[in-house]
Amino acid sequence: MKVVITDHRFPNVDYERHAVEAAGGQLLVVQATDEDTLARMCKDADGILSVRAPITRRVIKALDHCRIIVRYGIGVDTIDIPAATERGIMVANVPDYCVDEVSDHALALILTLSRQITQAIALAKKDRWSTAEMPPLYRLKGKTCGLFGAGRVGLLLAEKLKPLGIYVIAADPYLREESARKASIEKVSLDELLTRSDFISIHAPLTKQTAHVFNADSFEKMKATAYIINTARGGLIAEADLLIALDSSKIAGAALDVLESETAVTRVRSILVNHPKVVVTPHTAWLSEEARDALQHRAIAQVIECLSGGKPYGVIN
Repeated sequence: MKVVITDHRFPNVDYERHAVEAAGGQLLVVQATDEDTLARMCKDADGILSVRAPITRRVIKALDHCRIIVRYGIGVDTIDIPAATERGIMVANVPDYCVDEVSDHALALILTLSRQITQAIALAKKDRWSTAEMPPLYRLKGKTCGLFGAGRVGLLLAEKLKPLGIYVIAADPYLREESARKASIEKVSLDELLTRSDFISIHAPLTKQTAHVFNADSFEKMKATAYIINTARGGLIAEADLLIALDSSKIAGAALDVLESETAVTRVRSILVNHPKVVVTPHTAWLSEEARDALQHRAIAQVIECLSGGKPYGVIN
């Protein structure tokens, strides 16, 4: 049994190594994200674990006897799932390791935007104590938060918003009416979500259908006082359109934990990170010691389960 970790951002992978060796196997850590290296180093892998590495059709075609690819995380847009399925390779994620953390982070960003915390901190650091320099603030109670995506994270965020007196609506074709009623969420169309929401919190996967779903047309429909929060995937927002919407005051602001480019500095990314109407955190919504521990344990457990003849709980194909 050979298991390859293509890339990771953990302090160490001791647990994975012990788990694989206890099962009589060998663990190889590559730390690469280019196709050539991945195709070469993963060629004889039985199982693969990855974070950012693109497991493309070309990489999958090079695999001789791989049986499972597990992504350290929830989103699987880095893996060519149809190509893996054609080769009979399981693709799995870890769907439940950071639900509390991401919903907490989204709530924190909503509160930060609502109370203009970053602007207030900046004024205090300049020893300027006049409220005249603060942007307009509005009471949070009675506002509407629209969820784009109401899976595990979205539903938990809705639960955390209700004690604050925030009304929750959601646009999600997979949200069942019964689940919406139980969670006291009003199910709406995307257009309704855009026009009614004071805050839009994104909790959807990145697919061909959702890529750049928030674009110039979307921002045109939003309230001028509305904010958009993204703790899902950067590619859901057309960032150039977002900048125009912010600079022309089509919307009031944004809070982003994810950006389209997180591995290379781009002009748009630089502007967003430093924009006065934007709060950016560096893809840390998932992060806690407990979540990291759960992620590593549950990811490698699925590889071992598959290679032992079982069916891992996170298989999506």
